[in-house]
Amino acid sequence: MIQVRSDLADVHRATRESLSSAGTWWSARARHALADTAVRAMWAADPLPPWATNEAVAGFVSPGGLDDAPVTAHRAVARMARHASTIDRAWYASIVAELGALEYVELVGLVCVVAATSSLRHSLGLDATELLPVADAPASRTVPPALADAQLNWVPVAAPADASAAVVQALTAVPASNADLWSPAGAQYIPNEEMVDPKWSRGTLTRVETELVATHVSRGRECHY
Repeated sequence: MIQVRSDLADVHRATRESLSSAGTWWSARARHALADTAVRAMWAADPLPPWATNEAVAGFVSPGGLDDAPVTAHRAVARMARHASTIDRAWYASIVAELGALEYVELVGLVCVVAATSSLRHSLGLDATELLPVADAPASRTVPPALADAQLNWVPVAAPADASAAVVQALTAVPASNADLWSPAGAQYIPNEEMVDPKWSRGTLTRVETELVATHVSRGRECHY
């Protein structure tokens, strides 16, 4: 039996629950439907190509999914989940023109949670495509923080822009999604306050071994970093 650290299990449980709960700009039912599409895209033996049309996406989405979220949103999360390295600014602009910039930011956060939680489940031999039951709650539509256009990111970010690394400020325009992205980081990777310590370890992998794993995963995902 594989032993999973309690802090890692707890944070994955919480972030996994977020996929079936209301967000800031997407309702609980919309998030659940979109998470389902993202999971299906990640693990499909015959995935949608990155250039899939709305018609192709509509045939890929699970029954009822288009009742809860528009096909453009499903198309966006499917491409993020399976073909993130193919996304360019023109594609981003076309999606934002239909959905809105803050709605897009939340979709990015949702796909990040899908990738982290379903990958762990797959590694443990669990059903990587299983989602929790959905709640029925509207989006909070919480007023965002003061926003600014960034040079380091395509999306708007919490002001002041470009005061931190692109990956750090990327989802700050939607604080709940930003929290969903960063709350697992300390458990999965390294607590932020320990980043400056090259000898830090939680008693399992050394810092060097941790970075080796992170680099291998980043390369496999074609991550900029």
